[in-house]
Amino acid sequence: MSDSVGVILIASGGVAVLVTAFLLRTVLPAVAVFALLAAGSVIVGAGALVVQDGVTAADRVVTLVALAVLGPAHVRVVLGPFGARRREASAT
Repeated sequence: MSDSVGVILIASGGVAVLVTAFLLRTVLPAVAVFALLAAGSVIVGAGALVVQDGVTAADRVVTLVALAVLGPAHVRVVLGPFGARRREASAT
């Protein structure tokens, strides 16, 4: 694959993560948010692997698995909990 494909993957995965983290994180169920963030992070990692030379199978496995876990974890730590916010009952 060419470097331009890798750059497109990095950019599209980054946009997916940003949209999910800032717009969808508090609207969708937590499981859906985690899955979307994991998918976007894996796409970014795949793009990064495409633009590098001499990538081994171990590099691919470690990168993709790590980003599937660490991408959503990073968003959770920095921005807060996933899932739709519960509305508090009125005190009337």
